[in-house]
Amino acid sequence: MNEVRVFAPGSLFVIGEYAVLHGERALVAAVDSGIECRAAEAAGWWLSAPDLGVDMPLEDVPRDSGAGLLAEAVQAGDAVFTGPGPLRVTVRGHGWGAGEKIGLGGSAASVVAVLGALAAASGHDVTSPALRRALLPAAVDVHRARQGGRGSGGDVAAAVLGGWVGYRTADGTPHAEPAPVPPRPHLAVAWSGLSASTPAGIDRFHRMDKAGVDRFLAALHDELDRFWAASRAGDWAGFRHALSAYGTLLDDLARRLAPGEAARMALLTRAAADRGVAAKSSGTVGGDCVIAVGPDGAPLAEVRRAWRRLDAVPLDVAPDTGGLRPLGTYGSGDRPTDPYASGAGVHDRPPDVGEEGR
Repeated sequence: MNEVRVFAPGSLFVIGEYAVLHGERALVAAVDSGIECRAAEAAGWWLSAPDLGVDMPLEDVPRDSGAGLLAEAVQAGDAVFTGPGPLRVTVRGHGWGAGEKIGLGGSAASVVAVLGALAAASGHDVTSPALRRALLPAAVDVHRARQGGRGSGGDVAAAVLGGWVGYRTADGTPHAEPAPVPPRPHLAVAWSGLSASTPAGIDRFHRMDKAGVDRFLAALHDELDRFWAASRAGDWAGFRHALSAYGTLLDDLARRLAPGEAARMALLTRAAADRGVAAKSSGTVGGDCVIAVGPDGAPLAEVRRAWRRLDAVPLDVAPDTGGLRPLGTYGSGDRPTDPYASGAGVHDRPPDVGEEGR
C-alpha cells in the first residue's frame, strides 16, 4: 500500500460545558489547528510522535506516558478496521501550539487522526458518512477511557465532522450533527496562559453538594434553551446574550472551584464583552482558552488587542469545516488545505458530512 495521510481538526467548546455530561446539547467548533497522522507498511507495528519525542515499536510505548493514548488508539483502530498488516504510524501536530496543552482539543484530534489513518489504510473513505458513524463512537470510547470515563466526547465529534457541531449523548451513545448557528459566525480565541485539566475540573464539580449541582445545572439548562432558540432563528442578539450568560455561570462556578484562575478568566472575558461581542471561557473552569464570537463587522481585532494587553496570547486559528479528511502534499509548517472552508461556517458545509451518529 502507499502511505496514507489524514488530518483531524482541533476544537473549542462554544457552549454546553458540564451540562453536556447530563444529556444536554453542546455546541463545539472545529478549528484548523489539528493533528496529522500518516500510516505506511512496516515490518512491525511502530509509533512515531515527534512532538512527544517518541519513535519506537508500539509494544514498547509506556502506557502511562503522553504517547500512551496514541498507542491505545492504534490498537483500537487495528481492532475496528481490517488493515493491510503492521504499520508505521506517525502523529504530529499542525497549527498553533503543536505539541502544547493549550485547550484546542489536541488529544481528541489525535485519537480521531490515528483511527482515520488506519481506516484509510484499510481502504475506507474517511469523509463518508458511514465511516464517520462507525469511527465516532470508537474514538469517543478510546478518549473517554484515557480520561477515566470522564469527558463528553464533544471534542472528538468536532474532530470527526468539522464545522459547528451540535453534540449530546443518550444512553451512552454519542450523537453529533451540523448545528444551526447564525449566518457567517466569526471567532477570536486567546490562550489565557493557564492550563486546565478536564478530568480534574469534572471531579471538582461533582464533589460539590448535590443541591448546588442541581441548581447550577438548572441554570445552565435555561441558558442553553435560550441559546439554541436564538441559534435556530439566526438571532445574533439572543445568541450573544445567552452565550455570555452561560459564561457568567461558568465564572461563578470557577470562583467556587478554582478561585485563583477564575479572576484571570473573568478579566479576559470581560475585556471582550466590553467590546460588544459574545465571550466566555471555553472548556472546564480554571484555564485554557477564552473565546469571542460575532457576526460580520464584529470588532474582533479590537478584542485580540485587548487580550494582548492583558498578556493573553491570541491564537491564529479559524473554524475548520472539513473535519477528518485525507491530506495532499504540503510543506512543513503549512496548514492543511480545507477545500470546504469559505468563511461562511455551517452553511457552506460539504454535502457528504451529513448527520452523524443519529
